[in-house]
Amino acid sequence: MNIDMTPRLIRGKIVEVTDVGVKIAFSGRLGILSVPLRMVFTDKPLAVDDEVELYFSYIQVVSASDK
Repeated sequence: MNIDMTPRLIRGKIVEVTDVGVKIAFSGRLGILSVPLRMVFTDKPLAVDDEVELYFSYIQVVSASDK
């Protein structure tokens, strides 16, 4: 299967900030993602309602189990 794996830029907003991570809600019904703070690049303190961007691509299966 040959799929265009070009990353797409999607936007979201921070909905929760903790000592260890953030929770981001993405526009367009793409859902919510929780990530550790080390995965967020910024020079400023994070706050709820901050806008963020993420490059997203499709998920490709590289090895499937036979069930």
